[in-house]
Amino acid sequence: MVNIKEKVAVVTGGSQGIGRATALNLASHGAYVVIIARNAALCEKTVQYINSYYPQRASYYVLDITNQEKVNFTIKKIYQCFGHIDILVNNAGVCSLSLPFEELSIENWNYVMNVNTTGLMYCVKAVIPILKKQYTGKIVNVTSLAGEVGGIATSADYVASKAAIIGITKSLARYLGPYKINVNAVAPGYVATRMTEKMSIPLDTIPLRRIATPDDIARGITFLASEDADYITGITLDINGGIYMK
Repeated sequence: MVNIKEKVAVVTGGSQGIGRATALNLASHGAYVVIIARNAALCEKTVQYINSYYPQRASYYVLDITNQEKVNFTIKKIYQCFGHIDILVNNAGVCSLSLPFEELSIENWNYVMNVNTTGLMYCVKAVIPILKKQYTGKIVNVTSLAGEVGGIATSADYVASKAAIIGITKSLARYLGPYKINVNAVAPGYVATRMTEKMSIPLDTIPLRRIATPDDIARGITFLASEDADYITGITLDINGGIYMK
């Protein structure tokens, strides 16, 4: 049984898709979940749904993680409210479908990198002093199969942002390990979310012959956020049905 009871978990991009499933899964194991996302209506809907099953376990803040000042302010407010933050799940991200490299615009490149990579950095920077003070904590970053294999149905800007997350995860794991802070990543393959609904997915390339559900990914994240993963750090957990094997 995963033990995260009474832990406080911050989940970015937690209002839908993998983030929503993760928030629900964490709450189901006894955690207090704070969702951070940009869409207030989706946040409200998700929090109401979680609390209908696990009363008073979920709350939210409407936030664009590319605004460092607001990220710092929000993390501080969460810490003041609960007195501790134990888990950070960096799930917020945007996707770009495949384009020839020479057709990529610098505007879209900067947008994807800003959300997927710089926004993650802001969230980690804000929470590190808290986790160091506590001398414990878990950070789980959501990267992608695309960051490992160079992209199949996505553009180079998305690939670069997700590959960067893998490197950041390893660097943070080395830096924060002496403070008993574990930093890991999950790399989903194809997942049934709004992000992939426009993709043509060849199931015959996936050994398990199906795409993942958000719950498949959420269970991996919850494991890495739990005490069961206390001696695991710096890894990228592939959750892809076998489409990519190291």
